Amino acid sequence: MANKYKSSFNRPKPKITPRKTGLDLIDDDLNQPMQMFHSNTKYIRQLINSDTEDINIYRYCIVLICATMDKYMHDIEKAVILQIFRGKAQPGKNFDSFLIPITVLNSFDKNNFNMIEKEKILSDAIYEVTSNYTIQKSTSIDRNMNYILDFNIWKAIQPRMTMRFKQLNSITQMKKYIDELVDRRNSIVHELDFRPNSNNKNDLSKDFVSNALEIIQYFIESVNYQIVRSIISSPEDINFSTGNENFDDISNT
Repeated sequence: MANKYKSSFNRPKPKITPRKTGLDLIDDDLNQPMQMFHSNTKYIRQLINSDTEDINIYRYCIVLICATMDKYMHDIEKAVILQIFRGKAQPGKNFDSFLIPITVLNSFDKNNFNMIEKEKILSDAIYEVTSNYTIQKSTSIDRNMNYILDFNIWKAIQPRMTMRFKQLNSITQMKKYIDELVDRRNSIVHELDFRPNSNNKNDLSKDFVSNALEIIQYFIESVNYQIVRSIISSPEDINFSTGNENFDDISNT
């Protein structure tokens, strides 16, 4: 009797396909801009904390802080445009205003059935276009975020920024802080930080530079969170013709 019914207890194990989570839906290409940003901010923080007596190191750090913000903005713009091209993200409200060389169309015709080659051609074209300008001042951030987002990024991040930095209690104050920091960067790069009509340089402290890094890092992390969340929330396999929380501890990156 035992042998006769032995096989009846060998029931097959159920096959369960886990539901996709937010992390599963994110293309690894979207992680690269933030990984690069954190690598750069880690280096800047090491410079700030190097116990140097040379104030020019702090000036160099201001330049690097603006540069790494600029680098992230370029990288995330390209990454999201490629997601839109793949039908994995919604176009931004000004997406149709993003112009690429017409020669790209000719290249697409020659590679009609090669999607990988098309993406490489488009990626190179995006780099060619965006490498001609910086994305540091608030106006340029507005312009480029509107290519890839259909909502106001400043409104989305303002509550979180105000909770962390009480002085940034409005969108106007956020933009003003970033613009003034970039102006300081420009003064350092183009005028060696000398005061107008003077042989003396502007003062600069370690606390000012440390605070600048903290604010810009939290700003970029807030922006990145909103971008990733918008893509996770997008319906899968978006038709290309249609357009319409926790952050890392910045003291450890």
